[in-house]
Amino acid sequence: MLTPKIKVGHYYELQLKQDDKITFAVLYGFERGKNKDVYTVMMFTDTDKFEFPIEEGQFDKWVNEGKIKEITANEILSFT
Repeated sequence: MLTPKIKVGHYYELQLKQDDKITFAVLYGFERGKNKDVYTVMMFTDTDKFEFPIEEGQFDKWVNEGKIKEITANEILSFT
């Protein structure tokens, strides 16, 4: 199985606890400069949506813990 890498324009599902999931889309990222490897994600919950920055290292940590799964646009639409 391929391990997900953070990519602009892709959608992911973050498994928090047994039944708690948050879906998010990666809006944009910086490859150079002061904010290198910082991405902005838009998260979707049952009641709201919000944007915040995430470092590539944090995303990779979630991948290593088995909490991240890449999903399709249709899956994120059905969640929201």
